[in-house]
Amino acid sequence: MGKKMRKAIKRLAKDLEEAREENRELIEGLAERVTEALEQQAESNRALIEALEDRLSTSEGSKSSLEPDGEDLSLQKEEEPDSPEEGLGESDAQEEEPEVTETAERKAGELGVDLADVKGTGSGGRILVTDVEEAAG
Repeated sequence: MGKKMRKAIKRLAKDLEEAREENRELIEGLAERVTEALEQQAESNRALIEALEDRLSTSEGSKSSLEPDGEDLSLQKEEEPDSPEEGLGESDAQEEEPEVTETAERKAGELGVDLADVKGTGSGGRILVTDVEEAAG
C-alpha cells in the first residue's frame, strides 16, 4: 500500500471518528431535550391530578359548597318570596324554568341539547354540566 493511500485512510478514519462524536453529542442533546419535555409533562399531569383529586374530595364532602361543575353555591343567594303565600304552591315551582349553571348552558348550546328536556341533579333541581352531557348521550 502506498503512502498516499495510508494517509487517505488515516484522514477517513479521523473524519469518521469526528462524525461519530458529533452524532453522540447530537443524540445526547436530543435525549436531554426529550427528558426535559417529559419531566415538564409529568409535572403538569401531577398538578392536574392533584387539582382533580381536590375537586373530587371537595364534591364528595358532606358540607361541600361546590356543585360538580365547580360553581360555588355559597356565592348564590336564593330569592325570598315577597309574601308568605308566594312560593308555597307546587304549581308555581313547576311553571318556573329550572336553574342552569352558565357552564351547563354553554355546554347545552355546544351539544345541541334542549334544556327543557334535561332533569337537573344539582341542589333544587339545578341543571349541571353532567346533566347536559348525560342528556346528549
